[in-house]
Amino acid sequence: MTATTSASPTGPVSRIDPATAYRRPASGPGMLRLDSNEGILPSRALLGDLANADPELLRRYPDVSTLETALAARVGVAPDRLLVTAGADEGIDRACRAFLEPGRTLVLPDPSFDMFDCSTALAGGELVRVPWWDDAFPSGAFVGRLDARTAVVAVVSPNNPTGSVATLADVRRVAAAAPNALVILDHVYVEYADEDLTPSVLDLPNVLVLRTLSKAWGLAGCRVGYAVGSPYVIAVLRAAGGPYTVAAPSVALALAQLGRGAEPLRVHVARVREERRLLSARLAAAGLAPRPSQANFVLVECGPRAGSIGAGLAARGVLVRDFPDRRGLETALRITLPGDAADFERLSEALERTLDAEGLAP
Repeated sequence: MTATTSASPTGPVSRIDPATAYRRPASGPGMLRLDSNEGILPSRALLGDLANADPELLRRYPDVSTLETALAARVGVAPDRLLVTAGADEGIDRACRAFLEPGRTLVLPDPSFDMFDCSTALAGGELVRVPWWDDAFPSGAFVGRLDARTAVVAVVSPNNPTGSVATLADVRRVAAAAPNALVILDHVYVEYADEDLTPSVLDLPNVLVLRTLSKAWGLAGCRVGYAVGSPYVIAVLRAAGGPYTVAAPSVALALAQLGRGAEPLRVHVARVREERRLLSARLAAAGLAPRPSQANFVLVECGPRAGSIGAGLAARGVLVRDFPDRRGLETALRITLPGDAADFERLSEALERTLDAEGLAP
């Protein structure tokens, strides 16, 4: 991030360029948004729970201890090993603030979740990118890029935007090779994956697992995530940010959603996995190249037709994610699985019409 030249020469000038701020693309009324990987639509009854809450919820500063205890019990750790954050994004930010500094590096996959880029820059650290285009995680290449300057290593699994996963052996190999670095296992899409690595890495003192309620639990608007690590790492992260970053209504909604049990989650994940299979098959039948995915989205290589396919879907009321400025992803589209029969039918119809217009009908 470099200083912008548009600032007044007599006023403050920052090294951060305001043009790099993330802005969610605008969407017209009635658009089916499949560009941000949001999860299940929660029950309307959830808002009823909030409407009946004690007004003290709004008057007092939020207390996350009950939610931390509930999440710790789900994970199987003591509460001092878990920190509730404002989405997994805040977990990344706190980790970078706490463990990165000028002259130190963060090793991460390329491509991957771009908030690691942002948080590394804000902490004054440097990025070391390891290509991850094949399905298998490049653990050997990661180990080969570790050195005395490495402070943080990011293993994003399932990876955003590709949907690929790392194995337990991969994570343990990287953690063993970087004993003095913080290894972040970004596991925010893990509910959709074949294997949850969280229980199997809890014995590793340098591994921090990031999870969220924004995806499979359907609470992206609440901004509730959590970090699981050693008591020391969690204590450091707790000191690396403000004390009241998650609003009390969000905490209450998270507790209510968790209280509804695992069955709605199981049904949603099964639905998304079936949609993932169907969508991938349809894209492949049209001659496109969908990547194998263990997340709630499919990244598909479209070649020179990416722009027109994305525009065709948008014209038919379906918004998907494109990457015109991301090296290696310029001709790809990422399509979120809606996890809903009616919305999936709407996506399928828009896709059929778009592919037909592109001359890609089978």
